[in-house]
Amino acid sequence: MRDIKQIVVHCADTPPSMDIGAKTIRDWHVNDNGWADIGYHYVIRRNGVIEKGRDLDGDGNVDEEVGAHAYGFNKDSIGVCLIGGKGKDGKADANFTVEQYITLAILVRNKLEEYPGSKVVGHRDLSDKPCPGFDTIAFFANITD
Repeated sequence: MRDIKQIVVHCADTPPSMDIGAKTIRDWHVNDNGWADIGYHYVIRRNGVIEKGRDLDGDGNVDEEVGAHAYGFNKDSIGVCLIGGKGKDGKADANFTVEQYITLAILVRNKLEEYPGSKVVGHRDLSDKPCPGFDTIAFFANITD
């Protein structure tokens, strides 16, 4: 089992009207980027449903896989992607649904229990990107204390 130190929250950089899932992102990552699989471990759709992502060996355990979602931090992190995150002006926008936030909170809380000592960050906290469009650290500080 990998030593998980971070849960990294991302967005798909899609408008609210675009309800895609892991299959579409997998297609983008494999066919457009040339990657072996989708970069994220989990994808949270607009309706709050979680879809499993990166599973290179096909055994259903996505947490064991090294992701491709946060350059320099993949070895010891889990990537969670919220569908949405792009506003009408093309800029980052935290336009996620209530169902997505609830699912995100539950998933992250479960992962924090599974991987004690890990922390939750947004992709923006690890790189020069606005993803996921909100202050992930502050959001989880309010719900995990």
